Parts: sequence; C-alpha cells; structure tokens
Amino acid sequence: MNKRFILRIEKLALGGFGLGFHEGKAVFAQRMAVGDLAEVELVKERKDTAFARPLRWLERGKGVREADCASFDLDDPCGGCDWLMLDYPAQLAAKTELVRELLQPLAPDLKIGAMPASPNPVNYRNKAFLPVGSGADGLYYGIYARWSHRIVPHQRCVLHPQLFDTIAQRCLEICRKAGVQAYSEASHTGTLRHIGLRCNKDQSSVLLILVTRGAKLPFSNLFVKQITAEFPCISGIVQNINRERGNVILGPEDKLLYGNPWLFDELAGKRFRIHYRSFWQINRGTTEQIIARLQKLMGGAGLVFDAYSGIGALGLNLAAQAERVLCVEECREAALDGELNSELNDLANVDHLCARVEDALPALLSDQQSSPCKTPDVIILDPPRSGVKPAALQAIIDTGIERIFYLSCAPMTLHRDLKILLGSGRYKLEGIQTFDMFPQTWHIETLAWLSRV
Repeated sequence: MNKRFILRIEKLALGGFGLGFHEGKAVFAQRMAVGDLAEVELVKERKDTAFARPLRWLERGKGVREADCASFDLDDPCGGCDWLMLDYPAQLAAKTELVRELLQPLAPDLKIGAMPASPNPVNYRNKAFLPVGSGADGLYYGIYARWSHRIVPHQRCVLHPQLFDTIAQRCLEICRKAGVQAYSEASHTGTLRHIGLRCNKDQSSVLLILVTRGAKLPFSNLFVKQITAEFPCISGIVQNINRERGNVILGPEDKLLYGNPWLFDELAGKRFRIHYRSFWQINRGTTEQIIARLQKLMGGAGLVFDAYSGIGALGLNLAAQAERVLCVEECREAALDGELNSELNDLANVDHLCARVEDALPALLSDQQSSPCKTPDVIILDPPRSGVKPAALQAIIDTGIERIFYLSCAPMTLHRDLKILLGSGRYKLEGIQTFDMFPQTWHIETLAWLSRV
C-alpha cells in the first residue's frame, strides 16, 4: 500500500475512526466522518487492515463542522476528542448506531432506543490529569496525541471547565519561577509529571494534584501560598509521588500540602464526599439521567448489590427503593467515602464492603446458609473498561440473581459479558439504553438490564 492515497469514508467505527477501503483493505482513519474524501497518510499497516490520518481534504461529509479547538487539526492532532468535527446530533446518531450494530444480534427482537443528548455536551469533565512537558519556552501542559505520549500543548480545552486551564497555566508560571523541571519519560529525570484537577458542581471547590517523580518539590510552601491566594476555590492541594517509569499516572505516596484530599459535591439531590483518588462519573448531567432511568426500571427491591460502587453514587440513590443495599468497592479511599456518604444522607440501610468484586461476590453468593447476606434480587454492575471478571459472572449465574443492571463504558467488553450471561440460559436481555457520558468523543455509556429466565 502506498504511503499516501485518497480515501472515502463509508461509516464510523468503534474507536472513533472513520472506515473506508483501499486496495482491498479496511482503512481506519482518525478525525474523519462519513462522506469525507481526503488524501491520507498511512500510519500502520496489517494483513487485512490499515490505519491512516488525513492530510488534505477534498470533500467533507454531512454533519461536519468547524472544530472549535486549535489542537484539533490535521498537522498536530490532540487525542482528547475524536468527533469534535461532527455536529452534536450526528455524534448521538453515530453512537446509537454503533451500539445497535454490536449488541442487536444478542437480542434481535429488542428495540435499542436513540441516545438522549447530554445536558452538558461541552465543559463537562469534572476531573482532568494533564501531562507536563518542557520546550523552548519552558514548561507547558496538554493532552497526549493518539497512539503516543507526545504532549499536544493546550491553552483551552472544550471538554473541561475553563477554570482548569486557568489554574493549570498559573501553576506552570509559578513552577517556572521556582525552577521546577518537567518530567522526561525518556530519561526518567525532572520533577513535575502531571497537573490534576477535580471540581464540584458549581466550581466553588477545586482539588489540585501535582504528580511528581520524587518527594522534593522546590518552594512548595510558596507555591501553596500564591496559588491559594489567587484561587480561593482551591480547597485542597495534594502532591502525589510516582517514582516509577511507565504510563500509570498516580503513585502510591501522597503529601497533603493544603486543605483536604477530598471535596464535597451533590448529585441527584444527595451529598457526596469525593477523595481525589475515588471514582466519580465525569459528566454530572448524564449521570443523573442514568440514575433516573435506574430508579424507574428497578422499582421496589429487597437486597441490592452495588458492585464496583465507587463512592456510592448509584447505590445511595437507589437506597430509598430497597430494603438494603450492599456496596462493594476495591479502592480504599472510595469505600471510606461511601461509608461517610451514607451517614451524610442519613441512609441506615446501606452497607459498604472494601473488597475486589471478583473475590467478594463468589464468597458472598456461594454459601447462603453460612453467609451473613441473603441472595440479592438485584445486582448493579458498573465495572471498569476491562469488564466483569469471569469468576464474578459465574457466581451471578450460579446464584440466579433475579435482575441485573449492567452499566458499561466499553461496548466490546459489555458484548463479551452479555454473551456469557445469555449463553448460560439463565438470563434474557430486557433492554438496552445508551447515554452520552463523553460528548465530542466516540466513547459510549450503555445500560443493559436482564432478568432471570
């Protein structure tokens, strides 16, 4: 295949790619929409597929718009957004169709409804970790380019609040004056690796996290004094120490430089404490859509298991409809947040277990006579992108829990796990609904619900 060739996009594919064909091969191209015709450059070639990037537009497809971001261009693309060049209705339609293509074969008679619009299609991210680099003009921050750890500099990102960029830019100005050096992955030298930010609903409380290679951070006291004086909304500053090579952002060590390592926020009428390490859905408006749908679908229940519960965002909002709720969460900080959040919201019928779901679930469900828990009649699964481990799925199948609600941010692993549940012959798929947790990207949040046969 030639290094450069003309490509017409025929459909959109999982992963955020436009899909076209050239010389008998499927070609996946980034930042291209259906109907686009462009000269593209080959990035990677395999036996039956290839990957490319656009160099020069010849025609643009329906629904294409001007991307409102200086880092979303042909020469130096940022990896944060996939579909910023598509108008929002086209994004919603494309995501709905991708889920239908993937999951409809599991239940041919099932109608998968259209994806509702997110209440917050821009500036929705309440958390961001921004890698720091160094160039001719000194320190800069940005977002990694796709397929690399090359940092694309940013002045303004449309996905998170403008306040994040304002604070991050001021952090770098102070660090430059203090002589702080950016971390280099190649040489494993330098100090500052990432700037992390998390905010609450009205941005009145912000956590600032400085990820460093070592414990020493020059003039840290002066930094804290200056940044908190300029931004009174900063309620906590944490120095996270990651001494290891690799692409894992956070290390195991923390130094609290100011305030608290958590903030308080509201969701669907309830109050939550959120540690900076705790999982918390990044798009509040879409999360409230999901909670409303779960409340309507679940109705009344006896015992509810909330697996991969985080700080209890789902379980606590369903507690009023259940006799008891058991939240199971691996992250210690999130489990502690969950316990406090039950107290904050006066929920006496919610228990919390800090454990890995794949370890705890088989143990809780294997021997009901000796277990302190009776069999739940509802289980909520909200796993990471890797999906639910086989041991946990098998425990659910063996026990025959009456209803399953599976919330997934990864359509492929959802498809894999649904095939296992349906293949057991013990469950049938009752419904699927998509939600737009991640506007301007290809990522899709999907809720599937099953009932015992």
